[in-house]
Amino acid sequence: MKAWILEEPKKLKLEEFAPTEIAENQIKVKIEEVLLANSDFEVYSGASKRKYPFILGRNAVGVVSKVAGDNPFFNKMDRVSIEPYIPCEVCDECKNDEYEKCSNMQELGNNCNGLLQNFIDLPYSLLHRLPDKLSTEKALFVPYVAFCLNVIDALNLEKGRHIAIFSSTKTGLILAQLVAYYQAVPVFISNREQLLDTARELGIFYCFNPEQTDVENEILAITGGRMCNELVLFSNSDFNMKDVYSVAATNANICLAGYSNKESKLSVAQICKKHLNIFGVYNGAGSYSSAINLLVTETVNVDALIGKIVPFDKLDEELAKTNPDDLILKSKIVKIN
Repeated sequence: MKAWILEEPKKLKLEEFAPTEIAENQIKVKIEEVLLANSDFEVYSGASKRKYPFILGRNAVGVVSKVAGDNPFFNKMDRVSIEPYIPCEVCDECKNDEYEKCSNMQELGNNCNGLLQNFIDLPYSLLHRLPDKLSTEKALFVPYVAFCLNVIDALNLEKGRHIAIFSSTKTGLILAQLVAYYQAVPVFISNREQLLDTARELGIFYCFNPEQTDVENEILAITGGRMCNELVLFSNSDFNMKDVYSVAATNANICLAGYSNKESKLSVAQICKKHLNIFGVYNGAGSYSSAINLLVTETVNVDALIGKIVPFDKLDEELAKTNPDDLILKSKIVKIN
């Protein structure tokens, strides 16, 4: 076995380990490709702190290498998407089968070792078989789509509603496509012109840069003065909270999506004055099968998000010369041979 070990910020070491024996109800997976995104680079650079040594990698596609015992769900050589969320199964949420709300959730590559290794043993419950029609590169975005589906569910969208999406990263592009698919109207707001350009290419009609446009007046016009009853703010984005409050209708729902080390000051006065309901969604647990289907049917288009292929054994060199802005639109793909 081989794995890239992050010994300290910006210091990676490729190490070899003795092969492991898989336990009952587990499956040995050969990792084929790993998606290298903004969140991974933040851990690598030290912007997001972890206890070292640590293995990066949250999103990966692999092939079943070995199955323990009689498992009716998977066979050797099945291609699989790996769900990184490991619920504790003992908290009240897990006991109520609300695993996506687990209060002690572990996530591969976030708060426990990740997927930048050539083999890993996992519970079969974390694996989802991939159809032949879905390419490995597109399948790497299953976790993004699953996460956005949980945001959609939390918002309880209504047909025809204008949904404001504040995003500085590519995930907002996936959410905007899903909002349109469910017949609501996405209003994509970003301070990144390359994201706005891509959103327009994907057919998102309302796209605004708050640094160049009075977003409040724009939304006032397109909603006929009603403003937005649902808003999504990606927590790893950089926005003035005043802009978010300004486009929210009275009694609006604001979803804080994802997790980040960034701190935002929420105005209690604005929240109370407009009777805003603020809640969080931070994972895609429970929505992987639906996400796979949406990618297979090309309901969600991720072609513009697929970036450079990086050889596994050259990862340290590639990360050393990577600028975080390089990963805003296109995620790099680590190919493991």
